[in-house]
Amino acid sequence: MEKKNYSHVAFWFLVAINIISLFESIISTEGFSLLTEPEFQNLLLLAILQKIAKLSSTDESRAGNID
Repeated sequence: MEKKNYSHVAFWFLVAINIISLFESIISTEGFSLLTEPEFQNLLLLAILQKIAKLSSTDESRAGNID
């Protein structure tokens, strides 16, 4: 497996863990705000990091094509 595949596996593993933890905290607490839950904030951070990684990889491929 190449490095890109490992990063996808790690990303989806972290997403799954955070979703499971978020549902567990939703079930166990009453009167919560979804935006203040740390698992929701982790999911947002993972999405941002994934977008940055995709943008940087497309920039690198464009730079390689210019040469």
